[in-house]
Amino acid sequence: MNARTIIMACAMALMSTTAPAQRVGITPESLFTFDDPSMPGKEFRVLRTTYAPGGQNGKHYHVSHVVFYILEGSGIWQEEGKAPVTLRPGDSLHVRPGTVHAHRNASNADKLVFLEFVIVEKGQRSTVQTP
Repeated sequence: MNARTIIMACAMALMSTTAPAQRVGITPESLFTFDDPSMPGKEFRVLRTTYAPGGQNGKHYHVSHVVFYILEGSGIWQEEGKAPVTLRPGDSLHVRPGTVHAHRNASNADKLVFLEFVIVEKGQRSTVQTP
């Protein structure tokens, strides 16, 4: 293990025990957004999201249904009060509105890339961070 890896591991451990985790190392890319007359006031969003090695999104919830589909790497999703789930390429996960959860890249060396499919009120943020 090199010094950088040890420092990163210590920093991640310290952050997880002293303060709520924030969004770190996350790059969302909007691929497609559209609305449909059958769902007035709603829009459908497709995003490709990349988590850098060690990237994480601390406790949060979505105001809408979200389906995650893993393209590359491996990620860990954990709903509040449940055991963590590891997802790999080809795996998917549905998160219901209001479900408090967190997710992170399982690797400190490789990126995690996944698609997000979201139906949400037009102009509304889908993600709400929690303390």
